[in-house]
Amino acid sequence: MNHPLDMALEACTNGYPDVSESLLRTLGDDPRALFNLGWHDMRHGKLKQGFEGMNVGRFLKVFGSGPLPGPIWKDQDLKNKTLLFRCEGGLGDEIINFRFAYDFKAKGANVVVVCAEALSEIFSRHGFACVSERAVPFIRYDFWVPAMSAAYVLGYEFDTLNGNAYLSAEPAVLAKTPDTIKVGLRWAGNPQFEHEQHRKFNPQPLIDLHKVSGTTMFSLQRDVDLIDKLPFTDLRNELKTWEDTASIIAGLDLVITSCTSVAHMSAALGKETWVLVPIMPYYTWAVPGEKSAWYDSVRLFRQTEYGNWDKPMADVRAALEQKVA
Repeated sequence: MNHPLDMALEACTNGYPDVSESLLRTLGDDPRALFNLGWHDMRHGKLKQGFEGMNVGRFLKVFGSGPLPGPIWKDQDLKNKTLLFRCEGGLGDEIINFRFAYDFKAKGANVVVVCAEALSEIFSRHGFACVSERAVPFIRYDFWVPAMSAAYVLGYEFDTLNGNAYLSAEPAVLAKTPDTIKVGLRWAGNPQFEHEQHRKFNPQPLIDLHKVSGTTMFSLQRDVDLIDKLPFTDLRNELKTWEDTASIIAGLDLVITSCTSVAHMSAALGKETWVLVPIMPYYTWAVPGEKSAWYDSVRLFRQTEYGNWDKPMADVRAALEQKVA
């Protein structure tokens, strides 16, 4: 643990990002350092410069997917052209960056979205032709764009990033106690996520939020970290598809969640969303503060000490008590 890269990671996960950045800058043009410095540029509010660094991760196979045949769109006229918008990363990444498909459509392109089959129904419902990765060799297209770099390709900075809702769903009818707000809770995501250990926490303080008067709670937890005999409605069996999930979220007043794909779905729907963020956050939450340029409806509750979630949990409870007051 004495290589500057390892020391930089340890410093960042323990809440010393400036120390981490200083260590990385001693490595010059090391691609691994440049990739990690992209995150630091983002926390300083430099979105485009940050993506320049993070795009280096493509050559290291730690960011996005591999290349496709044909040219990546730069600034060519897209009228009457077909553009392949290739979603990549996890389901959360696909949801985050789907918003940019609209920008290419607005430029006149016939946009074909390559996405996970689990998301194709909801994406196609918003006016896009959606195909799976295995269909790509059979599609004729003029340009393509890697979705996780779409903001960079479009030349966006944080002040030009659109945080409005870009997905919609028919709200599910959820029974609630009279004179209460409906709150959805999610405390864990995909255990295969490479930084899963950083965002994990004891779910009990979140579950105990059902004791806050003026609320009716619903569990949005599915597949993993399930808890039997919850003291409120467990919706695990109703969350069969992403359309189901979107509909249920649309029927809620508030979603409180760890940093998962559900957080991004909720925010993309424009639902008020509170996210519990680890001390070394994902790049969408890199800029300090409780707001994010990526989503207008999001409020961030940040961990301040690695391994200790007491403060953000207490802050969430206080904010919920204030909201229902």
